[in-house]
Amino acid sequence: MWASLGVPRLNTPEVITFVREFGLFILLIVATFTDIAYGKVYNWLVYPGIGAGVALSAAGQYCGAGPPGVAESLVGLALAGGLFGFFFFRGWMGAADVKLAAAIGALKGWQFFVWALIYITLAGFILAVAVLVWRGRFIESLKNSIVFFFRPKKLKKKMEAADEKPVMIPYGLAMAVGTMCAWFLERAFAG
Repeated sequence: MWASLGVPRLNTPEVITFVREFGLFILLIVATFTDIAYGKVYNWLVYPGIGAGVALSAAGQYCGAGPPGVAESLVGLALAGGLFGFFFFRGWMGAADVKLAAAIGALKGWQFFVWALIYITLAGFILAVAVLVWRGRFIESLKNSIVFFFRPKKLKKKMEAADEKPVMIPYGLAMAVGTMCAWFLERAFAG
């Protein structure tokens, strides 16, 4: 039908790869915006990202679009969700960050996520330092980190007694920056 209208036939693997990459960009842009503006990354964003990642990997594997295949996508989902889930259960991160990481893992596979994790961690560190310096709590937080490392129960008692709100870091931004760094480096060294 489309050929009769003069529309060229698109190569299916290329279309799937494009949709996967475009979906990743949209996911990261919207997650960053909502995390900065509202302090949340919404389920209506991340759950379709997880589903699309697995579905596109299955479609890509079927038509030869290249990695990630279904297994790589599911391992990426489990690895990202499990690793960030550990931080969630320790109280160090929100559940939305776990789901966003799982969506990245599902869309790009576990190998990409391992590299992205390095840059996500670096971006998160830089962002945390910047926010703490901006709010004038860097030295205090550095001292608390040292106390936490050697005597975590003492810090917990100190925090409860002080009744201070912890500084919230929009980690969706760090995840977007780190993922994009990994994406650009993947393209630069792809060949």
